[in-house]
Amino acid sequence: MTVHWTQALASFALQHLWHSALLFALATLVVSRSRLGAEARSWLFCAAFALAATSPLLVLRPTTPHTSAPTPRLEAPVAPTVGRPTHPHHQPTPTNPPTLLQGMALLWLLGTTYALLQLLRGIAQASTLHRTSRRAQDLNALLGRDLPYATTVARSDSVAGPMVVGLFAPRILVPTHLADTLAPAALRDLLLHEAAHIRRNDLWIAAAQRVVLAVYWWSPFLRLLGKRLDLAREIACDTRAAAQGGSGRGYADSLLTGISGLGTPARGNTPLAVAMSGSRSGLSQRIDNLLRLDTARTAWTTRLLWSGLCVLALGGHLSVTVAATPRLGTAPQRVVDDEPARDASPNAERLLAAAADGDVAELQHLINAGTAVDTSVRGDGTALIMAARNGQLTAVDALLALGAQPDLHATGDGNPPIAAARRGHLPVVERLVAAGADVNRIVPYDETPLINAARSGDVDTVAFLIDHGADVNLGVVADAGQWRSPLNQARNPRVRDYLVQRGALADRR
Repeated sequence: MTVHWTQALASFALQHLWHSALLFALATLVVSRSRLGAEARSWLFCAAFALAATSPLLVLRPTTPHTSAPTPRLEAPVAPTVGRPTHPHHQPTPTNPPTLLQGMALLWLLGTTYALLQLLRGIAQASTLHRTSRRAQDLNALLGRDLPYATTVARSDSVAGPMVVGLFAPRILVPTHLADTLAPAALRDLLLHEAAHIRRNDLWIAAAQRVVLAVYWWSPFLRLLGKRLDLAREIACDTRAAAQGGSGRGYADSLLTGISGLGTPARGNTPLAVAMSGSRSGLSQRIDNLLRLDTARTAWTTRLLWSGLCVLALGGHLSVTVAATPRLGTAPQRVVDDEPARDASPNAERLLAAAADGDVAELQHLINAGTAVDTSVRGDGTALIMAARNGQLTAVDALLALGAQPDLHATGDGNPPIAAARRGHLPVVERLVAAGADVNRIVPYDETPLINAARSGDVDTVAFLIDHGADVNLGVVADAGQWRSPLNQARNPRVRDYLVQRGALADRR
């Protein structure tokens, strides 16, 4: 099974869509039916937004090796060798990724780039507003002890309404015309609202929210969650400001007066800030909430119960998504790093030539003369790899007796069990396994003995390896991100049927 990066990206996007749709429905249902306070509702939407953004990353979890119980060996005749690779490094041509997915990935990247550039522009605009505003001592005094630590209030001729700018040095900006015309009590209520944003760290959350929306600019449900989060954040700050002012109705009057005096924001002017409101969207919900504050009272036990139910609901959603989200990550693989030293000397080449011809006397002579038994020549591997590749059982026995390692690999040339399995030399594979060769050893660019045996079409070699511990679902990521497993590399129907009988799965594990 080939998993190209564009296909992985498409899977990620699809998972995000259903995750975010479910979270939006869940959060909306809970908020509409529950008796949560304004603070709890805002944090619920914040948690739902964060989960919708991050839960699709579950597709990157590493796969887990599949183990199956031993089953009786299928007695089958040796399969015909038609279709065996004639070159030791033959690999199937990787499938090209679909052009449509490539186009969609490019569109996603371009949209995200544009949105991030807009965010950088907003950061620059906020910095300019912060720098050009004028500190107002009278407005600072109006808040008094309610002014958050390290925060200042300033007048600005460039903003349409009250807002907070500055991640590290928060500043509450008030339009000059509003500061000069609004009654002190109403102005104090609006400043308390902005101070609540600072105490809740809303500017940091809004910045993270805009980054996430830049990445998922195409996601309708995440945008809906973002709008609900914006409104819930405003209602939560209204509630805090009304509690400090003493009356929900009095704060509602101040809010209506303040909004009626808001200017029209410049087109395209979207600084990184949290503002009271640049429009009347959601105003009726905010006023309704404020009017209920003076009459509605909910016991703390009820609020605690509903908060607990919200946590359980989000936990249940997470459990469902963990169980239902497919895994595209790569399983941990045992890749060897014990490659022998390369040797281009004439004696090394003579050693490999003797191994290829099965000349045991020459092998013994060269090794007794000082040639390392596991020396390697690029393009051919070690003497044992060469003997295994050519099916020279006598030479294999001699080299093992002389100390050759049964599964030592050479990059690009495999290792002895892989070389023998690739050619369907079952007697050689049996000798190597008896000598201690690891049947599940992964060699870079050459996969595993079982994958090569499956590719060769030799049912008996496949059966022997599985009977001696080879994992039927152990796969590797090869060139171009292609996933290779014994089943998807098997060309012989008998081999495929046998692998399925022994527990091989078509899906990646």
